[in-house]
Formats: sequence, structure tokens, C-alpha cells
Amino acid sequence: MPGNFVLVDFENVQPESLAALLGGAFKVLIFVGASQARGRISFELSRSVQQLGANAEYVTIARSGPNAIDMHIAYYIGALLEKERAAGIYIISGDTDFDPLVEFLRAKGFSVQRTKSIADVVKRSPAPSADRAPKAKAKARARPVAAPVVVAPSAPDTLEPFIRQVRSMTGKPSTRKKLAQTVANYLRQRGNAPSDTAVEQIIEELIRRKLVSLSGTRVSYHL
Repeated sequence: MPGNFVLVDFENVQPESLAALLGGAFKVLIFVGASQARGRISFELSRSVQQLGANAEYVTIARSGPNAIDMHIAYYIGALLEKERAAGIYIISGDTDFDPLVEFLRAKGFSVQRTKSIADVVKRSPAPSADRAPKAKAKARARPVAAPVVVAPSAPDTLEPFIRQVRSMTGKPSTRKKLAQTVANYLRQRGNAPSDTAVEQIIEELIRRKLVSLSGTRVSYHL
């Protein structure tokens, strides 16, 4: 199973605790600025780091400077993906300077996301695959699972009509933001809740099928 890596920009976001990641397959790297290294870290955060054991560590930046932490995080992302292309990377930061890098890597097929909280990581991370379940449970009779509220983007009755709609548009959305707005309006018209997750699923499926591609924030169509 691919690993999940959480890279915390501690200069920008200071999580109160990492306890929500306990029990999950997460490796956490907390990037601390040179000036922050001399400060204090809350008891709850320190305890949750200890509970994660070898799955959590601090990365202290030796020197201060503009975007010093950002550059270190970008380096680690590249190094991690070089070793494990299927890894899930979660950047915890409110800094939108990461977004062009995130969009570039996602267009290349990598699973990289930026979010502002540990809670969002838990929501967005994939559930453990069935092949990792204990054998006794694997033999148990499968029970029907209720369909999620968010309509899966791969469903023909959801995605295919949207593809036809975009194909017929004379002025297609030129940026990822405008494309996301178009997807949200489409879902709303079909009576579905246009959540960020549902919108992102459809955009990612379009990229996976190579129907659209991204260059920075610009969108190109191959319909």
C-alpha cells in the first residue's frame, strides 16, 4: 500500500495535536523555522508526536530567509516522490505559494494536496484497501454499503453528460478555478451538493482520462 506523508509548514500552521493521525498509515514531517526552534511547542502537540513514534519527526531549518521552509518542503516532496511515485503527499499550510507546485505535480499524475488542517488530511486520505484486512474478516460475507452523498465522478450518468456539456461549450473554462466553478454549477443543476471533494474528484478524473491537462493554473482540453 502506498505511503501517506504529511508535511507540516509549522511556520504557517501550528496544529494543536496530531492525534487524529494515530492508527493511520501516516509519516509526519514537521518543518520548523530557525527562529521557531528556540520557541515553545504545546504539550498536546509534543505528546501526539511522541505517540506517533518513528512515524513523526521534526525537520529544523538551519537558517532564516524568505521562503526557506517552502524550499525545504518542495525538496522533500521531490525526494519522496522519487522513491515512491504512488505516495500520497499532504502539505499542511495556508500558503498559496505551494499551489502552482501542487497543480503541476497533480497534472503529472501524482497525489499531492495542500490543506490547512490535520482534520482535512483524515477526510481526504483513502480508506485502507481490502487486501490489508485480516483474513478472518476477508472471509466474512460482504454487506451492502450505502452509497456516499457525493456522486462518484466515474459514474457514466455523472461524468459523461458533463464531458458532452464542456465539449459543446464555445468558451471553455480557461483556468482550474473557472473549471471548478463550472463543475460546481453542473452538480448543483443536477441536484447534487457541489462540495469541494466532489468537484476535485471530477477534475481529477478528467485529468486521469487525459481529457484535460494543466499547465500551472491554465487548462487545456483534449476532448
